Amino acid sequence: MRVLLVALLASWFGMSAQAENENVLTVKDMVELTRYEQVGADRDTVLRGMSITKRIPRGWVDDFSERYLRTIVDDDGVTRHQVLLEMKYVGGWRYYRAATLADGQQLRFKAEERKFSRCSSAFLKCDQREIVTADLSREQLKEAMNKGLAVYFDAKKPGRDTVARFPAAYVLAYLIKLDGDDSVLPAGDGVETSNIVAVNASR
Repeated sequence: MRVLLVALLASWFGMSAQAENENVLTVKDMVELTRYEQVGADRDTVLRGMSITKRIPRGWVDDFSERYLRTIVDDDGVTRHQVLLEMKYVGGWRYYRAATLADGQQLRFKAEERKFSRCSSAFLKCDQREIVTADLSREQLKEAMNKGLAVYFDAKKPGRDTVARFPAAYVLAYLIKLDGDDSVLPAGDGVETSNIVAVNASR
């Protein structure tokens, strides 16, 4: 019996170590998941970081959020680095209205989209979807490369403010891709996906 118990424990620890290894992304992995895409009717080129998704149970439904960094060229030809946050939820509009950094710096904010995304005939409930962006300077991104990034999105509805967090390694990978300089890739520097909640690496 003791031998069986030891064997079972060894097997469990082995599986745990394997699972832990599978939940680690290196900076190189994140560089590969940061891609240029052509979007919209004009097929504009956008650099988009990998998506980080999160689900928060709230009663019989879940809040769902997706966040990533992107770089676009706007209609005036200005290059903008942005945090994009998409929220799907039920229970009344939150009306996100402003964005700041952890130190209180106000960021240029834009509500990109606000609409019902899916309705359930069973409960006559509709998911609400808000997509918002906050602009960052290149200097702010460089600072976040060392300490990580947290952008606070303020909602008009009390208690529904949201923080979009990115580990330092994510920002580093993004800047490496933006500059096209893979030669500065660090060795190792794995980031556990548990630290960034969940990674959508399907793209």
